[in-house]
Amino acid sequence: MTIWKRATLAAALMLTAQASPAALEGDFCTRLAANAGIERPVPPAPGPTEWTVNALNFGQRFLFSGAVATGVGVTPAEPATAEEYRRMEDICMPEDKGATCNLVGPLNFKFIWKGKKVITPMQPGERATIVVAGTRTTCRSAAVVGASPTA
Repeated sequence: MTIWKRATLAAALMLTAQASPAALEGDFCTRLAANAGIERPVPPAPGPTEWTVNALNFGQRFLFSGAVATGVGVTPAEPATAEEYRRMEDICMPEDKGATCNLVGPLNFKFIWKGKKVITPMQPGERATIVVAGTRTTCRSAAVVGASPTA
């Protein structure tokens, strides 16, 4: 094993160890915010999480003229079938100056945010909608399919 492969493997293991607690706690939008380092307000009532963030703060909009890259993508959870790969094709669709992703797990969601590429797994039955419009991103979790109302 080369030094580069060992360093890459060590870095991957460290990232996995760091992301593991956030990857398992809360609904999808809560986990995505934690993984991406997004501070979000505490929801006013129990239930699915919703948040909206801007990739540029007020001062940065003037300095950088709104130039920032936010990216989204999905890959199937492994082991994946050819049907799962086909299902991923239409999950994120481009719109005007952004994209809308109607997510239904299981899958892995890739979010490029402020120079970081964050991959957050979505559990089977979880649902969420991600809307990227210009520099703003909104995440809305939905109730888990098959979950009992008392759970």
